[in-house]
Amino acid sequence: MMGRICVATSRAGAYYSLVSRLRKAGLPFASLVPGAEHPECDLVLTTSAEAGPFGERVLAAEELDENPSVFKGQILSRLTGGKETVLIGIDPGARNGMAVYYGDVNLAFGTYGSTDSLCSRVGVFVKRVPSKGSMIRIGNGNPTLAAKLVAALVNEVPEAVIELVDESGTSTRNVRLKGVQGDQSAAARIAFRKGVVFSH
Repeated sequence: MMGRICVATSRAGAYYSLVSRLRKAGLPFASLVPGAEHPECDLVLTTSAEAGPFGERVLAAEELDENPSVFKGQILSRLTGGKETVLIGIDPGARNGMAVYYGDVNLAFGTYGSTDSLCSRVGVFVKRVPSKGSMIRIGNGNPTLAAKLVAALVNEVPEAVIELVDESGTSTRNVRLKGVQGDQSAAARIAFRKGVVFSH
């Protein structure tokens, strides 16, 4: 799935910004001297002013999100032709756990104390990461909270498909992901569990 990413810009600020986000996103890359040969690069990151020589393999820094997690999704989308689904799992509770994937690659984990902050974050991934579609799966362990989240998300991202998922067993210790909070781990399990489509 992963192609070779190259960074090629003579602008120090743009170079630092791109490299910083690539490292935070855990994406390997090579640095090129602008003007050098680049046949081994599947994707070249540079500035819009320097994009010309790289043809269709280029992605301009100005088009990319400042947040490393969203940035990672945009890079993966470009490398795969936008053919994967943005998949989001949510574990409702006093603190809402969230897990976001592009295909089967994790982009982000998060925990949010309010519905508004969670929906805003979901909206960024759905709207800013090009994909073949967005699927949001919500655990139904607390039907009242789940219904509140569904209503808010239908308003925030009407283009996304929303499913309600049986979340039994998603929060047990033996399925927690290493180094990830319990509500976030449960959200990850919910993301990959088939649910019932909410119709609106």
